[in-house]
Amino acid sequence: MGQIIQMFSHPVITLDDYPDSHALADRFYDQAMGLMQEFPDAGLISDAWHSGRRAQSQEDISRHGFTSFHSVNLAKRDDFDFINKAALAVFAQYLRVVGKAGTGMTLDSAWSSVYGRGHYVPQHTHPLSHLSLVYYASASEGTGQLVFENPARAHFQHFYPPEISWMPYRYTVQPKKGLFVVFPSYLVHNTEPHDSDELRVIYSANLQLAFNRQTDADKAR
Repeated sequence: MGQIIQMFSHPVITLDDYPDSHALADRFYDQAMGLMQEFPDAGLISDAWHSGRRAQSQEDISRHGFTSFHSVNLAKRDDFDFINKAALAVFAQYLRVVGKAGTGMTLDSAWSSVYGRGHYVPQHTHPLSHLSLVYYASASEGTGQLVFENPARAHFQHFYPPEISWMPYRYTVQPKKGLFVVFPSYLVHNTEPHDSDELRVIYSANLQLAFNRQTDADKAR
């Protein structure tokens, strides 16, 4: 009997049944609002993202959106320990799914982003990290999809244009409150514009995996 082999995959997992996820979302939402007050000169998203522009006024945040990425590493804040622990548990579940349970890991960085109407994040990756995660503390369904690009797109699109290609160029995930998404940090991704008056509030995190290659001499000790 034949089989279809999903060769050279780039696993992404979503998790929408984390214990007490909505209570977790509400708590993070409140603390993310506090970060906006704590860091009025925080980073901006949307068309100000790639230039690394900082807010000069509340009007800048209203126009472009908010990120604490440049201001504070939430992975090192005790008051965000509740969400950092949840992120580590979800990262561990990802490693079990891909057959690497027990791999050492360190939460390298974490931050909050807040989107208003029209806000988005352009295409990017998460350099120098192994795995990345987003968690939606608030999200309006039907808008602002998370979009992943096929990392091989540039190679096969040259020979397989859309009319004859059976290989997807992109994959979208619809955010919703309480949803975790974990993905390899090298995947190019972006968020489409948020078309809602309800704020979208996101926790993001990067993970480093431990690797220690032992030589024969090490094993003999």
